[in-house]
Amino acid sequence: MRWFLAIALAGCAATSGPDPRTMDEATFERELAARFQYGPPEPAPPEITDQSAGQIADATYLARFPEFDRAYTPTTRAKAQHLLTQLQANAGSLSHEQFVLRVAEIAALADNGHTSIGENAFRKNTPRLPLRTYQFADGLYVVWTTPALADLRGARIDAIDGHSIADLHRATRRYSGGTDAHRQRMLTAMLESPALLQAAGLASERDELTLRGVLLNGTPFERRVEAEDRDRAAWVSSSQRLLFPTWPNAPMAGLMHDEDALPIYLRQRSQLFSLEDAPEHGLYVGIAYNGDADESPIATFLDRALERVRSEHPAYVVVDMRMNGGGDYTTTYAFAQALPRAANGAPIYVFTSAWTFSAAITAVAALKSAGGDQVVIVGEPVGDRLDFWAEGGTFDLPNAFLQVHYAAGRHVYDGPCRDRATCFWLNERYPVRVRTLEPDIPAPLTFEAYKALRDPAMDAVLADQARRRSSARTP
Repeated sequence: MRWFLAIALAGCAATSGPDPRTMDEATFERELAARFQYGPPEPAPPEITDQSAGQIADATYLARFPEFDRAYTPTTRAKAQHLLTQLQANAGSLSHEQFVLRVAEIAALADNGHTSIGENAFRKNTPRLPLRTYQFADGLYVVWTTPALADLRGARIDAIDGHSIADLHRATRRYSGGTDAHRQRMLTAMLESPALLQAAGLASERDELTLRGVLLNGTPFERRVEAEDRDRAAWVSSSQRLLFPTWPNAPMAGLMHDEDALPIYLRQRSQLFSLEDAPEHGLYVGIAYNGDADESPIATFLDRALERVRSEHPAYVVVDMRMNGGGDYTTTYAFAQALPRAANGAPIYVFTSAWTFSAAITAVAALKSAGGDQVVIVGEPVGDRLDFWAEGGTFDLPNAFLQVHYAAGRHVYDGPCRDRATCFWLNERYPVRVRTLEPDIPAPLTFEAYKALRDPAMDAVLADQARRRSSARTP
């Protein structure tokens, strides 16, 4: 493996490489996996009962990480290697949280959303407050709590242990790569962990935090909240789905309930795909994952969506990708190519947010590339740049209960990607080219809208539909 990586990394500066178009299918698949989906070094470290020895084993194994991730620049790779040398020197004497943050910082130096530690490192195996927060466009709000903290549901958090939320965002951004909006969302769970904030020098205790802000009824508050110990088996919910009502007998409850008059995007708590009528003769297509789901193979769902578009001739189509964190973009590419033709000129509104990531970005770009001005992007900017690194693999650190993801293939959607040593080959079979994915109609999700059971993106669509109808009537 070491010889391959040396060649691959040296090829980063090249302008050409082997031509996948001349390969037979078996060779293409074999070379694609070898060049862009290569595995981590072997053997992986054993799980060791002694925490100090386990830390040393994990740090020793991670030392080769910069060889495997291609998103680093020469400067940031050298800095990562320096920090890894320091980590090895200090391993065995660090707290669990200190070790996690050291590793997170090393990955974040690549400034690439896919080069990262697993989200559960911030959500499990460390003390966490018995509440869940969500970063809305107008602030950080409590959306779920245990029964004992029910009065904090809907509270805006303005400061934690004396630090403003803006200051905390600036101080913690070193632990995640990518855009600022992506960093904020990936690190929200860290703000609920006193031990992690203490390890970052941002909290005084490892088992409690002082929250200051404004309750749902407008009353200012300040409260010291004790954390719960959480082991590796602790339950978690994906952060973007904290907007949904909680499930029956859940350990926490939220502001929303299944019996509420929920907007379309919050009606399918247990499903990743949604196909529903939208107001004013529209059709809503919700896709929260680029791949098969428990409720349906994705191909079956997308075929059904296209059939409804062709047979019902909706006035407009919404494709909601706001909660879609990725998957396999080849599963939605044909749908993206077919939908503009199936809609027969009707506008297609694509909803995006900072959670729209990885293969979901590819799917949005494919829709925009295929539909041009017929496709209108609504909401908030997607969660990554249009030039990013993905694919790759994962270093598993069993003693820290930590996964560290490396990226190996470059994706460029706003221009050509000509270096076949680094550009992900599959993109040549599924070409995408867009100038930008910035929203044509900005419609950020605010807490005020969420609380009022409104969807700003759908409101924007209905306003745009009214404007189009008015323009059509004007001679």
